[in-house]
Amino acid sequence: NGIGDPAILFDPVTKRLYVAALWSKGNRSIAGSKPGFSPDTTGQFVLVSSDDDGLTWSQPYSITPQVKKEEWHLYFNGPGSGIAMQNGTLVFTSQYWDENRMPHSAIVYSEDHGKTWKSGTGAKSNTTESQVVETKPGVLMLNMRDNRGSFRSVSTTRDLGKTWIAHHTSWNALPDPVCMAGIIKARVQTKTGIKDVLFFSNVNSSSDRINFSIKASLDLGETWPANHVLLLDERKSYGYSVMALVDKQTIGVLYEGMGDLLFVRVPVGDILH
Repeated sequence: NGIGDPAILFDPVTKRLYVAALWSKGNRSIAGSKPGFSPDTTGQFVLVSSDDDGLTWSQPYSITPQVKKEEWHLYFNGPGSGIAMQNGTLVFTSQYWDENRMPHSAIVYSEDHGKTWKSGTGAKSNTTESQVVETKPGVLMLNMRDNRGSFRSVSTTRDLGKTWIAHHTSWNALPDPVCMAGIIKARVQTKTGIKDVLFFSNVNSSSDRINFSIKASLDLGETWPANHVLLLDERKSYGYSVMALVDKQTIGVLYEGMGDLLFVRVPVGDILH
């Protein structure tokens, strides 16, 4: 049995923590998962939850029958972090491998604080690990790992993933060597006052997992100016990352080196040059 690529989400209403992950019973990860719902056949989209800030956890439970189509080979979460929307809806990114084993980035969401979960449709074919932010109330932006290489793909939805629109920055604005990346919206101190800023973290290259960096967008992802980029680590790495707001002047980033996990506190002013 194996557990892979977890994601964490905090519900500010119930104060409950969720962790999502792919559970593989035997060879039921990407290579060995098949159509169906049973753990003996297909990988499981599992959740655990905590009501005491992570001191104790529930038993793992599978939401696979709620979100997966039977004919799909696999359905599981995107690694990193989920979000709580302004209206209280909980959202994890996800990916499904369809009946032809083609991957699609998507989302799963709960409108009843984790009691039940639903799936959106795929935003773009041949994409896998993604992260999501709510740019404006009700508008979700999905930032995706694209197997075509060179750049990240980006789509938006106003109806919880029933329909998607390719964003104008998709596959042209954010170089990426086919790797997981992080994105968050954080309310931070800027030179012009407190403001919502998008922060993006990845290995900043179109071909190699090098130059791990954080970028900032002051217009909610419409542009990513070259002067709002901070190089954190030039070395080759595995490159996965996730960010969180430490305080109004600081972003925390957890990222993979080569066999290490590194945590860095980054002053917002160092990114917003």
